[in-house]
Amino acid sequence: MERLDYAPMEILSLLADYWLVADEWIGGALGLLIVYFLIRENVWAWPLGVAYVLVSVTVLLEARLYANLALHLVGFLPLNLYGWYHWLFGGEQRDNLPVTRASPALLGGVGGLCIVGALALGWYFASFTDAAYPYWDNAVFVMSLAAMWLTARKKIENWVVWIVVNVVSVGLYYAQDVLPYTLLYLVYIPMAAWGYWTWLGSMGERP
Repeated sequence: MERLDYAPMEILSLLADYWLVADEWIGGALGLLIVYFLIRENVWAWPLGVAYVLVSVTVLLEARLYANLALHLVGFLPLNLYGWYHWLFGGEQRDNLPVTRASPALLGGVGGLCIVGALALGWYFASFTDAAYPYWDNAVFVMSLAAMWLTARKKIENWVVWIVVNVVSVGLYYAQDVLPYTLLYLVYIPMAAWGYWTWLGSMGERP
């Protein structure tokens, strides 16, 4: 009888263990699809981004990357919804949005906010939580928000910011032994370069 009482809990525990392994690989697969669709300027990148955020919650909790978790829930989730809408209706005639360059003033403002945000949030997480690598984690947090916003606005410079984010993220996930996401961000680096090259063509500026 005792065996029967505990069997459902054991099954749930086993399923939870399987999920903690599977979610990393599911998130990795979704991430690759998202970047591919962004490169191709395909609006399906954004609903897939919503699914990626939800899958990543348990991965980031287990890795104690709390700033990255906040990034996904507070940043990526609403920005995916914003990007989804803006790519469909953000053009001058409320139609598909074209690729453009960001102004120097915009890039300077975004860069300044990233530096201040990374230092302030890094100090907070280092002082009041057990976060792993709080300054690097928060640098990824603020730069990813900036890159995501630039992507949603179809500013070509987003790909340059993503390259920096991806390089730092490789180190973070490797240090926390999250192999699927380490491999994912390694693949993201050349994909971001490909995205920049492809969007240059969309602007008619590729040599």
